[in-house]
Amino acid sequence: MSAAGLTGQTADGWRYDGVARAFHWLVVAMLVVQYSVALLLASFLPKSAEEALANWHFAMGSSVCVVMLARLLWRLTHTPPPPPVDLSPGVRLLSRVTHWTFYAGFIVLPVLGWFAASAHGAQVKLAGLIPLPMLVPKDDPFGKAMQTVHPVIAVMLLALIALHIAGALYHAFIKRDGVVGRILPGRDAGVA
Repeated sequence: MSAAGLTGQTADGWRYDGVARAFHWLVVAMLVVQYSVALLLASFLPKSAEEALANWHFAMGSSVCVVMLARLLWRLTHTPPPPPVDLSPGVRLLSRVTHWTFYAGFIVLPVLGWFAASAHGAQVKLAGLIPLPMLVPKDDPFGKAMQTVHPVIAVMLLALIALHIAGALYHAFIKRDGVVGRILPGRDAGVA
């Protein structure tokens, strides 16, 4: 890996480069929309709105998958900032596992949703524009099983997001070590 992913310095080390920060916040925005739509699908909307909302959910899910694949490629070719030196080995491991689980989870989750949609007979369109092939025939047992697995994994990832946010709040308000500043949008600190 190169140091190409490192740009400016914060109080405790290097910041993520602008592309990595843009990927992070784009995914955050997409997931806020995606989870909101998923919650609306399962709640109080009239049946007449379900198909349009489901199509939006499929479009956003396929887009999340593509953005996460691009983000993963960027991450594999650009070195992230090193962890703070005072982090315990256990917290370093938790952070590493959390980040890699995000990559895997937000690539696998949309694919499982695609299987579920196919088994339901629904057409998934990448970004709502490009029709994707059906992965399984309608009523396929595996695809139908994914209709149950998909939301379970989504909730597990939501719990992981909560852990990630808790970690960010810990760094921002308790440790005050500048770690959160590494991923915040804006100009690179310490760069002339």
